[in-house]
Amino acid sequence: MKKRALSTFILASVIMGCSQNNPNPEQEKVGAEVKPSIDPLLQKWIGHYQGILPCAGCITFCENCDGMTVDLKIHADQTFRLERTSNSDQNKHELYVGNFSFMDHGKIKIQLQHVKERNQLIIGDDYVEILESKTGVTYQAFEDFQLDKLA
Repeated sequence: MKKRALSTFILASVIMGCSQNNPNPEQEKVGAEVKPSIDPLLQKWIGHYQGILPCAGCITFCENCDGMTVDLKIHADQTFRLERTSNSDQNKHELYVGNFSFMDHGKIKIQLQHVKERNQLIIGDDYVEILESKTGVTYQAFEDFQLDKLA
């Protein structure tokens, strides 16, 4: 009788021990799917922006100025892709790819590295605005310097 009780106890212990060694597959999935979190202030910047701005030498749209088409993509790894194409007869095309840095602690202003002109931006609601390169302030005709957020 003692052997039977002892055998039952050992068998139950082995079964319990084996079932505790197998981790729950649902718990494994949850752990594997954890993505690194992105700073919420950086998250606001991430996206695709487009618009037509005044030509490089103009502070607003001029009579003979067709402006330039601007396409800007900002990524979570603090990189960007900036494409600017003149809409005039010259059809000048510029492409910049690089990093950007925040200019303030609130992360509402960035500077595009290795872009000489119009390289400072400020975030708005569903748009970014180009700031004056020398002063870092908005243009008087600020609405002419906004790029709409597409995605």
